[in-house]
Amino acid sequence: MDSFARRVRYLRISVTDRCNYRCSYCMPVELEDQLVFQPRAAVLTFEEITRLVRIFAGLGVRKVRLTGGEPTIRKGIVELVRQVRDVGGIEQVVMTTNGHLLDELAAPLRAAGLDAVNVSLDTLDPARFHAVTGRGELARVLAGIDAAIAAGLDVKTNAVAMTGVNDGELAALCTDAWARGATPRFIEHMPMSGGALYHVAQITAQAIRDAIEAVHGRLTVAGGDRADAGPARYWQLAADPTRRVGIISAMTEHFCDDCNRLRLTATGDLHACLGHDDATSLRDVLRAGGSDADVVAAIDRSVTGKRAGHDFALDGTGGPVKHMIGIGG
Repeated sequence: MDSFARRVRYLRISVTDRCNYRCSYCMPVELEDQLVFQPRAAVLTFEEITRLVRIFAGLGVRKVRLTGGEPTIRKGIVELVRQVRDVGGIEQVVMTTNGHLLDELAAPLRAAGLDAVNVSLDTLDPARFHAVTGRGELARVLAGIDAAIAAGLDVKTNAVAMTGVNDGELAALCTDAWARGATPRFIEHMPMSGGALYHVAQITAQAIRDAIEAVHGRLTVAGGDRADAGPARYWQLAADPTRRVGIISAMTEHFCDDCNRLRLTATGDLHACLGHDDATSLRDVLRAGGSDADVVAAIDRSVTGKRAGHDFALDGTGGPVKHMIGIGG
């Protein structure tokens, strides 16, 4: 529990800082030549990740999300899911992915114990999809979503709402997701990378809801247990409560007061908040021969220092210097 009485039950782990896509809101092209990816030796091993998950589980963490970069390009990712799932106390293992390799990996990941995937899907237009992702293939990602649903995974789609890019597709993205058996989600654009990731006028959570309601009818607040939930707040169609939509409204409808998350980078830096750069190296404690008690002390320092909230501002200021690609969102 942090100093604001927020109980941490959810750990996001970046398993690699590398990605096979170049999404504009995650790693804009003007930063690509400036990024230095970490050498293999600097990245946490599976054994180190599993040990840290075990320690976090002993402190009350119940949900683990594997992120990147792109987690599915980490060699042995299916085995890592299995190892994390086998840790006592962990009740949910989920993943955020671009979906490029999901068609072939969905069934093995599910068999290893993965419960759910969030798949990035910002547009249904193939050319626009390729432009946003730099390298992506829309048909391949859609096939991955279908494979994940067929494998029994709970699937959510993630779209960063961007003016001039997908602002005319918000309702259509809902229609497509619901038809496939997935839950659509929309994310307000955040000023990461010192504001370099803030190129477009903000589409607010209210504007997102308005666009959906204009086509699908009135939305009402969806209920449900938020004990281990992420930052999305869910709405449902008044005419059909089975059709839900999630909105991550970091910019205009803050959710910091009930934040339950910590983030661990691929190199073992523990970040208490997405919106700030300060971090505590757990890798250094492990590789210096530290005991579990030493790791717990380092975690305690990070959690105790967790701030009340982020400083994101609508003019693109107030964000961290760190890049979204290295922290997994």
